Amino acid sequence: MTSIRQLAKDVVEYVLALAEDDVGLAWRPGQFISIACGRRDDGEPILRSYSIASLPGCGTVDLVVKLIEGGAASDWFRRLQEGEAVRFTGPMGFFVLDLVHPGDLVFAATGTGVAPLVPMIREALGRDEGGRVHLLWGLRSEEDLFWRAEIEALAALSPRFQHAIHLSRPGDGWAGARGRINGAAIELLPSLARPTFYLCGNGAMIKDLKAALCERGIDRKRQVRTEAFFDG
Repeated sequence: MTSIRQLAKDVVEYVLALAEDDVGLAWRPGQFISIACGRRDDGEPILRSYSIASLPGCGTVDLVVKLIEGGAASDWFRRLQEGEAVRFTGPMGFFVLDLVHPGDLVFAATGTGVAPLVPMIREALGRDEGGRVHLLWGLRSEEDLFWRAEIEALAALSPRFQHAIHLSRPGDGWAGARGRINGAAIELLPSLARPTFYLCGNGAMIKDLKAALCERGIDRKRQVRTEAFFDG
């Protein structure tokens, strides 16, 4: 464990430096690792999966973890100290960019579901594809916000990228978007050309938004990719 950094309320970044034998470890943005976060009373490991928030080739595996009060995995992470060894399996998973996109991309996330999407967006913007790239990110309040500088850097990187942060319980001074991201995604539809949607985070958001998109003609198998998060 190289560093531990508080990003927002109950959201912590853990940076794992790869061992010398693993420096060449390869993954695709969007994939995850599995960590044994302690053991149950019967001795079986408590396994949790965490999406990788860093780009391949950087020498570290970065995780963005939402800590839940009383969660067994969260308690294990709270006890972690810089310098401790962390073992994991992976990378694995199929929530990665399609090899080719015929049109626009929409990335929709709630909470820490944005963690794998940012490196995925970097990969998408680095491709020789002409479609627009949208990020819709839903959070509860300002104290849950993090990575604003990273997202603004993406906007400076390419005019193809547009983003909006939606707060469901904003303070009086919040000047950004309000409410859930589902409605914003539906409002985007008429302006999109042959879109592909990447939905990540809260399972209820994914279920509801996927259903709403399919009701409006989006093909579930060809145009929607999902990754539901478990926090705890």
